[in-house]
Amino acid sequence: MSFSNLMLSQKLQDTLTALGYTEPTQIQQRAIPQLRKGNDIIATSQTGTGKTASFVLPILENIPEPEALKRGEERYKVDALILVSTRELALQIHNHIENYAKAFTHKSVALYGGVKLGGQINQIRAGANIIVSTPGRLLDHISNGTVNLSTVKMVIIDEADKLLEMGFRDELREIIAKLPKRRQSAMFSATFPPNVIKLAKSLLNNPTVIEVDPSNIAAKEVKQVVHYVDQEQKAPLLSFLIGSQNWQQVLVFVNTKHQADRLVEHLNLDGLKSLAIHGDKSQGIRNKALQQFKEQQIRVLVATDVVARGIDIVNLPHVINFELPLKNEDYVHRIGRTGRAKQNGEALSLICAKEVEQFREIEKMINLTLPTITTEGFTYNPSAQASSKKTDKNKSDKNQTLKKAKEIAEKIMKNTKDEPKRTNKKRKVTKRSPQNKRHF
Repeated sequence: MSFSNLMLSQKLQDTLTALGYTEPTQIQQRAIPQLRKGNDIIATSQTGTGKTASFVLPILENIPEPEALKRGEERYKVDALILVSTRELALQIHNHIENYAKAFTHKSVALYGGVKLGGQINQIRAGANIIVSTPGRLLDHISNGTVNLSTVKMVIIDEADKLLEMGFRDELREIIAKLPKRRQSAMFSATFPPNVIKLAKSLLNNPTVIEVDPSNIAAKEVKQVVHYVDQEQKAPLLSFLIGSQNWQQVLVFVNTKHQADRLVEHLNLDGLKSLAIHGDKSQGIRNKALQQFKEQQIRVLVATDVVARGIDIVNLPHVINFELPLKNEDYVHRIGRTGRAKQNGEALSLICAKEVEQFREIEKMINLTLPTITTEGFTYNPSAQASSKKTDKNKSDKNQTLKKAKEIAEKIMKNTKDEPKRTNKKRKVTKRSPQNKRHF
């Protein structure tokens, strides 16, 4: 199948050809036609499969192109809204929109915290009609009077499960309440636990359920291996592997900010130029570190899962799990930073004794038994006491198969006329602190 079969204009097809796109991915083949027809969708797809294009391309085609700059209060009204979990992801999607929209008059702006409102307000005033935003910063702009959602025609919630996991439930509900009732909506989520389905019910109208890669299996282009090693030898082993194998671009995942900073200090002392990005770093520092990593000015980037979703690096060869993620499902997202767009990559997990039980769960989840490697001089004691920490408090929900989730989604989304009428009692919403209008 080619992009010409997906109800896309010739000018957009020409842009995709110029960008090197040859054929649509599975999620693009299934999502784009539904969105072009104006249908709501709820969809899942593993990372690195072209999900962003599956909703950005229909946005460019479905919403009207601006013909002239707006004036006065009209400048703050927007046509499309994309909600995301992190600053990095907002910037990544914004950059994709800018590339895809070269033949259109559409303009995009990324809204996120950690920077002043002024620059973002200027972009909105300059004609941005597509907003990519984190929930908190969007509410800041709404409270400030510099974003008006009353004319939104399309809304996308990307990585809904991650947004809810990060505690944005109330913010999402507040934003949805400000959207016009007549709109087109789409939700993308790696998993469909009950809280995601509940959010979908408040957002979507009789959606088409699209499931891609239902078992959440990692991309085939990623070569996955495991190295068992004692906890105290993880850092020395990491340095040895990077140096002895002459790896020049390595993304390393850890679970905490403290561990990220400590590991970077160790790697730099070993002569491996490294930087860390995590939630305590300012946006400017994070952007600079990511750019230096992309340009291979540094060899190692150490990241937490909070910022990992927006890391999109062409031909990234190596991803290393220094620690297993707190959520098993995040393993797939981590290793999906390599092997993107059908390129080859390698993902290595360093496993100590206390992580073995969790790693067995991950192997079961991805339906693979991973090959192991060993390194002379580095030890592993399997009898070390395993941690009793639960990595998944709601295991039954989080291990729910997508087939079951699809059944739940279809059932809960049906408009049932027999459903008892709800009371008009309004939920108490905590008011946000007042701000000066359009404060810079």
